[in-house]
Amino acid sequence: MLTSCKKEYSPDEVLPVSYSPSIVVGSNNQVLYGINPTTGEKNWELGLSFPVKASPILYKGSVYLVSSFRDSVIKINAKTGEVTKRFSFGGGVGTVSTPIADGNLLYIGSSNGRLYAIDTGTGIEKWSYATNGPIESSPTIHGNNIYVATTVGSVYRFEKTAGNSSANTSIPASPTWNLDVPGARFVSSPAVAEPYMFVGSISDSNMYCIYLDTAVVRWSYKALGAIRSSPAAYGGTCIFGANDFRVYCLDTTIDPVNGMFTPEERWVDSLYSEVTSSPYASNQMVYVGCKDYKLYALRIINGSVKWTFATNGIITSSPVLYGSSVYIGSYDKNLYALDTLRGTLKWKYNVNGQIDCSPVLDDFSKLTGYNSQISGYTN
Repeated sequence: MLTSCKKEYSPDEVLPVSYSPSIVVGSNNQVLYGINPTTGEKNWELGLSFPVKASPILYKGSVYLVSSFRDSVIKINAKTGEVTKRFSFGGGVGTVSTPIADGNLLYIGSSNGRLYAIDTGTGIEKWSYATNGPIESSPTIHGNNIYVATTVGSVYRFEKTAGNSSANTSIPASPTWNLDVPGARFVSSPAVAEPYMFVGSISDSNMYCIYLDTAVVRWSYKALGAIRSSPAAYGGTCIFGANDFRVYCLDTTIDPVNGMFTPEERWVDSLYSEVTSSPYASNQMVYVGCKDYKLYALRIINGSVKWTFATNGIITSSPVLYGSSVYIGSYDKNLYALDTLRGTLKWKYNVNGQIDCSPVLDDFSKLTGYNSQISGYTN
């Protein structure tokens, strides 16, 4: 009976191709990997001509990766790792800003100071805008708007529909507002929680809370070290790390006192080295890497440590969660999959290069994949 039900294939019949989900990560060894998130086995690898600094993103079945050496994008089949398109833009200086995609457009901030909107299918530049300084921060999309910050202390808001283009012409976009913050320099990516945007500064060590509609600073909070970590806006809090060895959790629902807004600390955790990794908040937990070689799982209610996991290198990569696993890259050249409940190792994969970028995961069910906070997504 079992034999009679068995599917037989003739020698001329093409066998069905089976693909598994991939967690995608690159490193300084100039290779991009697609790794099975459950087993830790390699699905595919792609050799590159540049070290991977900006995190890859997933959009509609494709991986998009920008070059750190020149203004160019590689479009990759997320299932096979095969390059489907290459396109160039800008002046060729490269970027470390992680792009973001929506509405068949890829939004890229460049070290030349321009924000680009690139068609994901044709590679044609739909519009671009010259800001007042290099963009290392990653753009963030919220509603119909794009927010981006510069290394000279300015924040811009654009409408996604800004700028119109035919196949051969490009009309520059204009921001709906821009805010210059004296003394600030931003490499932290903005996080949005209505009606505010949060972004941290490396020069004056302030975390800024800005009204989305009016571009007015509601409050600023001074940490004791530069803020490279991109904040997570979660459950009425703003969570971020700083170079002062601390992770901060600020209450964003404060009331004014004598007409002034002063952010309140829900908790502050002291770690053992700089925190440039961006936190990932989910299910009342905060996951964040540290240059003390460890990944921390902190309870969001009070900042207490639930567990830590020690690698053999500094962690600047940001974690991403999927199911019961948290994934993190380390300078020890390994990508780790850990159990979210206990912090125990599920598997690790050696990519033969230090990992600066953050992993992104495609499980075939979402248009954008699972991204870390560094990719401009607010959880």
